[in-house]
Amino acid sequence: MIVKITYDDKRLDVFDTATFTCPAPLGKQNMLTNFEVRFDEMGTEGLWLAAHSYRIDDSTASNTEADEVPIARRKKGWRFLLSSSEELDHVELVVVDGEAIIKRVCGELVDLQSFDEKAYECIGASSKGLHERICDLFEYLQRFTGETEPVIPGVPRHVARQLLAACVNAESEEEAEEEWGDLDEVGW
Repeated sequence: MIVKITYDDKRLDVFDTATFTCPAPLGKQNMLTNFEVRFDEMGTEGLWLAAHSYRIDDSTASNTEADEVPIARRKKGWRFLLSSSEELDHVELVVVDGEAIIKRVCGELVDLQSFDEKAYECIGASSKGLHERICDLFEYLQRFTGETEPVIPGVPRHVARQLLAACVNAESEEEAEEEWGDLDEVGW
């Protein structure tokens, strides 16, 4: 797993789980490694990566019947601080294995994973930009729920309101340009 964090001062931190400093950091009995990027604790503790291992238990293997598969149990591993809570104020983008997961929009961090899951469910895949997709999902959820300010997963409400106002203004400007163009074409 590769985690890239871009900061507002254009600093880029890259973390690569495939290049641990020692060849078997979780021990020789590790059969599987479970990596967690802990976005749920970002606001209070910063951004952490946890690495847990699944270990072979020799006693379990020797007590396993011939037709059964031995069990490897998960053992809690280590936590690695990727970005402190103070540094998070300067994070612009977090990418995990090539997928943007966190993005700063209108001064706030947006959880793109939560947003994308809901957007895909409600409005499908789109090649539109993030701002326009947030507006589209907001309008869809208004119609679907009947709420004037529906909750958009991963997007703070004030960010959604700000983007919606910008989308409405852009649409008004486009309509005004079209009307002017129609008047102009009359004399042709």
